[in-house]
Amino acid sequence: MAMAGALAQPAHARDVHSFDIRPGHLSDAIVALGVQGGVSIGLPNATAQNLPVPGVRGRLSVDRALRRLLAGSGFHAVRIDDRSYTIAADRSKARSAPVALPAGPASPPIDIIVTASKRDIRLRDFPGTIAMVDAAVAGLNGNARYGTQALVDIIPSLSSTHLGPGRNKLIIRGVADSSFTGPTQAIVGQYLGDIRLNYNAPDPDLNLYDMASVEVLEGPQGTLYGAGSLGGIVRLVPTSPDLSQAAGSIAAGIGKVEGGGPSNDLAGMINLPIRTDRIGLRAVAYRSVDGGYIRDAGRRLNHINRSQAAGGRIILRARLGDWTVDAGGTLQDMKNRDGQYAERGQPPYTRRSAIAEPFDNDYRLGQIVVTRKWGDIALLSATGIVGHDVDERFDATRASDTSPRLFHQRSQITLFSNENRLSRQDPDGTGWLVGTSFVSNSERLIRELGAATAPTRIAGVRNSVRQVAAYGELSLGLGPLIVTAGGRLAHSRLTGELLDDGKDRNEPNRSEVEVLPSIALSWRPTPRLTTYLRYQEGFRPGGLSVAAGSGGIVSQRFLGDSIVTIEGGARFGHPVRDHFSAALSLSYSHWEHIQADLVNAAGLPITANIGNGRILGFEASLRWAPFAGFVAEGGLFLNDSELTSPSAGFEDAAHAELPNIARVGVRGALSYDRPIGGGLSLSLTGSVRYFGHSQLGVGSLLAIEQGNYADTALGLRIGTERLGASIDVTNLFDTAQNRFSLGNPFGVMDRLQVTPQIPRTVRIGVDARF
Repeated sequence: MAMAGALAQPAHARDVHSFDIRPGHLSDAIVALGVQGGVSIGLPNATAQNLPVPGVRGRLSVDRALRRLLAGSGFHAVRIDDRSYTIAADRSKARSAPVALPAGPASPPIDIIVTASKRDIRLRDFPGTIAMVDAAVAGLNGNARYGTQALVDIIPSLSSTHLGPGRNKLIIRGVADSSFTGPTQAIVGQYLGDIRLNYNAPDPDLNLYDMASVEVLEGPQGTLYGAGSLGGIVRLVPTSPDLSQAAGSIAAGIGKVEGGGPSNDLAGMINLPIRTDRIGLRAVAYRSVDGGYIRDAGRRLNHINRSQAAGGRIILRARLGDWTVDAGGTLQDMKNRDGQYAERGQPPYTRRSAIAEPFDNDYRLGQIVVTRKWGDIALLSATGIVGHDVDERFDATRASDTSPRLFHQRSQITLFSNENRLSRQDPDGTGWLVGTSFVSNSERLIRELGAATAPTRIAGVRNSVRQVAAYGELSLGLGPLIVTAGGRLAHSRLTGELLDDGKDRNEPNRSEVEVLPSIALSWRPTPRLTTYLRYQEGFRPGGLSVAAGSGGIVSQRFLGDSIVTIEGGARFGHPVRDHFSAALSLSYSHWEHIQADLVNAAGLPITANIGNGRILGFEASLRWAPFAGFVAEGGLFLNDSELTSPSAGFEDAAHAELPNIARVGVRGALSYDRPIGGGLSLSLTGSVRYFGHSQLGVGSLLAIEQGNYADTALGLRIGTERLGASIDVTNLFDTAQNRFSLGNPFGVMDRLQVTPQIPRTVRIGVDARF
């Protein structure tokens, strides 16, 4: 999320400009600095609007002018891109709420920018439902503890399965096909900036340390993001390199799970200008260990589900004349020693297994992003390549077996993506966008089944898909309305090959062409109220499944699925500047030929079209900051779904709910921040997130109840902007309700598996900036 406080004529932030800014309020000073320096500067914290600042005079770069303007203020400038900055609170103020200050000159509007729109539309003009999280304000980027689950805890419309870290499947707005991950394309698109992270793999669960913001754009998003965005997209925005000054941070913590093992985490960041205002890099490294808490009574082992993660990111930024080039990479390795599920009929947090069920998720990403601006026109070219290996083992021992039996599955994924787009966004909310996209994804799936010491290779597959698309979007003013229309033309080519005892056999190719239109209206009847209505489509291409059948090698084709959504909503107030703001939306989706990854009665993975369905959803959120330092937030998500026309073989699921979606989701949070003397500040946060009832899957075999639990958290930090100590407690009441009724597909039909809440966990940490 970027904030733009002053819209100015184009220039380059690295150039030297003549500044003549008088002493006064910060809100007025950044308007003058933006105009004189030719940049957009955001001021998202209302506390700072009337802050007194000294004048700035002389020939300086924008970076140096901002540092001089903000010296000693408790705030600093963060570069968003070549022409955009945001003013952020120093560490001790990161959780501050708006405060009542003496009235001063009228402040300029503070515009929140939806960068996931691909043309930087202001939130007040955006015709859709989006959740925007400032990672610093939410306290998500200060240590190595947080990944995707932290976003699920904050955003009621976002949910996931609970197989374990690096194993989960994300769901937005109740668009859920199954609780299993397989060869079908994901229903949520995940991005790191403008780079696609996955195609058909589980959530890579990247660490949020040093992330700037997160945007969750609710779907479908077929026009802008193409296939695999039926539910929407999650866009992680890392902090960009600062080419003007060196900086760094470090955070460390230790923790303990109630009745479980110890935990620890360590993370650091370094920002180094190599050539001031021209070339620099930013690097992040982290490592975390989560103590296990599941006991295996069969093997007489404790804390078997201990997990660890290690990784990092690096970005090298170069300004080459009018061009900006960002090149870098991301890597992360996650290892779970065993599954995190228990069994009914056993003591709490206990199950019986014959063998361990470890999981390994190794993720590698290389990227290059090139940008340039000509006035209000922006060009972007983003290329990424991903190598993703997922290795998992399950206890497949049957009651009749005299020795342990193992199922081993390894997925090797290579994903290449490239996007090129040209866009323009005008201050009145109008603009346009044209682009092209190319995606190539290849997955090699190898399976073994048999004796634990020497399993036998069974039929594996190699599936590949290539997608080429062109898309565009146009927003025009029509009286008081802004009308936005767009479309995408996509061609997909799929190939499946059998991997049979090491001999590859070609199977027929399949091609599909899709046209995805969209149209939206937005209307602002008052300066503080925005209303919108939107129609959008999404799709996933069909699949080729290759397996060994009774007659030898067989190939099965599965239809692509498509979804149509109509939504309407309203937003009131500014979510940063105003003391009160709120948003609500209502949506209806019709989903045809739902393609789902499932398991058969023997526990082996299968893929099927389960039928047609519909989803009705309602969302509401509010934010209230009645006085200095205090903020209250609330969110509500209601879902009503149904499999309206089941396919053959799924007749028993007629009128059943779609899987893994709670009928009700509620979140409430409070935060309080105040100085306590001696340059120290105290920050206190508390939250509760309720997940309602849901079921594991469709059909009588998988209609297993789960959910109906609440997660709670409490946090305290004391320190300065550069050094602090904190204590955090999760699951305050140490409850152990069932989050997810799946841990091992070979035992799921017994209906005994449960995934209990993580027991009460206490963490003590320190953080420092330099």
